[in-house]
Amino acid sequence: MTDKNQEITKEEIKKEFQLERMILFSDAVFAIVITLMAIEIHLPEAHYNEITFVAALKHLMPTVFAYALSFFFIGQMWYKHLQMFSILKDYDKGLVVRNLIFLFFIGLFPFGASLIISRVEILLPPAIYFGIIICCFGAQLVLQDYIINRGKGLIVNVDLTEQKLSLRKRTILIISMAVIAVLAYITYLIIPDKEDKHYAIYWVFLLIVFAYKSNSKKKEKSIAKKDVTQN
Repeated sequence: MTDKNQEITKEEIKKEFQLERMILFSDAVFAIVITLMAIEIHLPEAHYNEITFVAALKHLMPTVFAYALSFFFIGQMWYKHLQMFSILKDYDKGLVVRNLIFLFFIGLFPFGASLIISRVEILLPPAIYFGIIICCFGAQLVLQDYIINRGKGLIVNVDLTEQKLSLRKRTILIISMAVIAVLAYITYLIIPDKEDKHYAIYWVFLLIVFAYKSNSKKKEKSIAKKDVTQN
């Protein structure tokens, strides 16, 4: 092996190591965020009998709901992050900055989850939580667009058809989430009883989950049709 080839090999190993550090840092942020939310699921220290224990569990249900909902969205975004970084062979400043912005919004999940636990009878706390979700998806969309459309020298030599299809569907998903947010606000306004207004928020979260799962199914069908056409 010549000196030139050795230098190229060392440079490739260095880039791979630095890219691995960025991936490990991202995974650590995801793990810490999930852990912080899980820590909030605990019963107050007290002496319980059967009745008070059941009552305490019921009081804990909003916290469990917030954790489960947040875990779902974080899990979806972590999986998409894994897919995006699996095609990378190098990095640049633009990639690092966009990834850090995305992780910044991921780090706000525990704060948002604590808001919807505290005051679900008013609109602002769940609206902030919903805004954090949209910001996370939006930041990840920007990151994905950078990798696919402007990171030609950063990715391995692979077919990007599936990635571009995913990018388009991700854009549609974020637009759908914004529309759902408007519909939720309208629903909140037309519900006359103040004690029942929080139902609009739960309806929104269910629609988000449905929209995302429907989007994933459409993606699979589109890819399947493409494979059939090629064969």
